[in-house]
Amino acid sequence: MPLNPLELSPFTAKDLLVKHARSVLGADAQLLDASRGGPNWQQRTIQCAWHALGMYADYCHGGPVEKPTIRLLPSGASLNHVPHFARFAEAVAPMRETLEIGVSYLQRVWEYLADELSPGRWPSDIIGALTAAATGAYYPTPPTLDFVKPVANRYLAHLFGNSLIGETFDVYLDNGATAAFSRVVSTMSRNRLINPGDKVAMVSPLYEPMKDLFTNQYGCRVVPIRRERSRNWQVAAEDVAKLDDPELKLLVIVSPGNPVDSTLDSQFLDDIEQVVKRRPELVILSDYVYANFVTRGFDNVLARMPRNVVPFYAPSKDFGLAGARIGVAWIHTDSVLDALLQRQAPDVAAEVDARYETRWATGRPAFYNRLLMDAAGVSFSHMSGLATPAEVLVTLCARLPVLAPDEAGSYFRWLRGELAGRMEALYDGLGIELVRSRPDACSNYSALVSLDEVAAARGPDCASTFSDVPLWDFLKHLAHSRGTIIMPGPAFGGEDRSARICLTSLGNTSCREVGRNIAEAIGDYTFPTPCPHCDGGS
Repeated sequence: MPLNPLELSPFTAKDLLVKHARSVLGADAQLLDASRGGPNWQQRTIQCAWHALGMYADYCHGGPVEKPTIRLLPSGASLNHVPHFARFAEAVAPMRETLEIGVSYLQRVWEYLADELSPGRWPSDIIGALTAAATGAYYPTPPTLDFVKPVANRYLAHLFGNSLIGETFDVYLDNGATAAFSRVVSTMSRNRLINPGDKVAMVSPLYEPMKDLFTNQYGCRVVPIRRERSRNWQVAAEDVAKLDDPELKLLVIVSPGNPVDSTLDSQFLDDIEQVVKRRPELVILSDYVYANFVTRGFDNVLARMPRNVVPFYAPSKDFGLAGARIGVAWIHTDSVLDALLQRQAPDVAAEVDARYETRWATGRPAFYNRLLMDAAGVSFSHMSGLATPAEVLVTLCARLPVLAPDEAGSYFRWLRGELAGRMEALYDGLGIELVRSRPDACSNYSALVSLDEVAAARGPDCASTFSDVPLWDFLKHLAHSRGTIIMPGPAFGGEDRSARICLTSLGNTSCREVGRNIAEAIGDYTFPTPCPHCDGGS
């Protein structure tokens, strides 16, 4: 049976399109790849501070005189880091702007941690702990280092609402938000909190790998809760009713969405809140990796029902650190996940607990502890924890909005304005109107474009002719005729003839060119000319 690329992962389909374009245009061809989600910018302060801290770590302790390339690690807290770092800052700051930016931010971090989060702790210990973590020389002990949790929790409240200040969360770090999401689902499965055949509701259009995870990896039945373009991406009442199904174990949300970039509307959030009142055991996994792209203060399920929600976040999206792969999941210390574990039948509890019994001394481990142990295959749980330099990077990211509010505010205003400009440029190139019912509730990270709408804007003849063109044929034609790569929308739960386009890796001019190339490639079918690379010509 011939391969149907539209039934593959859209990320695999994208790779096929890139391979096809290069086979036609040449291996070194410059492609306009609008499938990539990594930002093409970086926030400098955090980068500079991270690298300056690494330099300070080397400044702290030298090695044998006869071996200048060897660094001996300290055996105890013998160094007073407060004056030592001050001398380091004074020495290096004049050398280069990068170092000045970095050490200045680090000094604010030290002051904040000492004054606000650990007022009873010797400031030298705080500097020493972050410095030691930055070197990567020591195992993460505990797995999430003690300075990370209070910083990350305050960031969570800063981002999603002050009502969360009184709530307490455990912090789980992993290699990106996707890895954290996957690990939480895996631990739920291993502890029989979800089982093959269970129903999982997913707000759709959705991030396709999440659907694949539940259907193909865990054998669950996905129930789509559809947001519809015709309703300004609101959910129909009949889909809300699906959440009351007693067989439904889990609700999965991405807000702002991907590929639909708007947040959930308040009416749907009201509906979810009422469902949770009727079904207090409902677990909600909510991906918020695009939250900072939206004007601060948007309504969200986490602020409304924190015990039922596991939120996920990735500094990589905010600060241009895609390759650093740092992601966070927060587990409420009174999470519904723990309540579900406590309600398990004795035989089920004995079965799932057996996995951890040689690694947990007393009582039943909480879900968070199971998550940490599972991350290291349980047997290696004494080695669990994200790399310590990455934990430092999480800390530096999470402090920027508090320690440098003017700088952070300016940065995020630039980011939002830049992406809004790219979205406008894309639609200008497409030749169709950008309709926004809630413009302040959009991330502008990606767009789900109706290709038939683009064809209709080019006239009835174009619309009629293009309606007969298979989607995959068009995507291939766009790839080899104009070197432009976009993703098929149906795999994300979009319309049958739609495309997902990412805007973070391309500038305004390129976004406009992507839109123009799509519109022109659609127009090619109205007045067909022979194309040796299209089946039957185009």
